Amino acid sequence: MAQSSSMVYELVRSRIMAGHYAPGAHLTEGQLCEELDVSRTPVRAALRRLTEEGLIQTEPHRGAFVAQWTRSDVDEVFELRCILESRGAGLAAARRSADECAELRKSVDEMAKIAEAKKSTYKDDLHHNNREFHLLVLSAARSPRLYKIAEQLAYTSVTLGTYFYYSDTDIARSIQFHRDITDAITAQNRTVAESLMSAHIGVGHVAFDAGRFGQSHPDD
Repeated sequence: MAQSSSMVYELVRSRIMAGHYAPGAHLTEGQLCEELDVSRTPVRAALRRLTEEGLIQTEPHRGAFVAQWTRSDVDEVFELRCILESRGAGLAAARRSADECAELRKSVDEMAKIAEAKKSTYKDDLHHNNREFHLLVLSAARSPRLYKIAEQLAYTSVTLGTYFYYSDTDIARSIQFHRDITDAITAQNRTVAESLMSAHIGVGHVAFDAGRFGQSHPDD
C-alpha cells in the first residue's frame, strides 16, 4: 500500500508541475481513482502529502484544489530564498568541513550526470538533486534556525517546480552555478559564495517567471 501511495503521489505531483492539472483545478478522489486505476486509500494519502507540500489546497466541504500562486507569491518566495540562502552560503564558506565540501562536489557531479543521461524522469531527478544541494549548503552553515526557515521555502511548489520550466541552457547554467558556489565555499570565500547564491536564485526566478507566466520579470 505504501508503494501504491508513493506512486500516486509522484504521478499527481508530476502532472501538477507539468501543468496537466492547472492551478485552481478541482481534484476529486473519484476522478483520481479512475484516472490512475487505484483505490481511494492511496489517493487520500497522496493528497495529504501534496497538501503538506503546498501543491494542493484543501477547502472545507469543497475538497482539494491545485494551489494557485500569484506573481506576488512567486516573487516573495524567491526574494526570501535569495536573502536566506545567500546568507547560508556565506556562513557555509566560513564554517564548512572538508567532508561537506566533498558532498557538495559529489552533488554537482551527480547533477551533471542526470542532465547528460536525460532519462524520462530527469527533471524530477534534477529537482531532487537541486534540493539536496541547497540543503547541503544550509547544513554547512551551522545555523539550525536558518536551516529550518529556508528548508520550508525549499518545499514550496514554486521551488519544487522550477526545473519543470528550465530549458537545457537553464539547466547547464544551474549546474555551473552549483559548481562555482561549491568552489567559493571550498575556498572559504564568503563574499563570492553569497554573491553567487544570490545570482543563482535570481536567475532561477527569471526562468520560472518565463515558464509559468510567459514573460520575464518586469525588472529584468
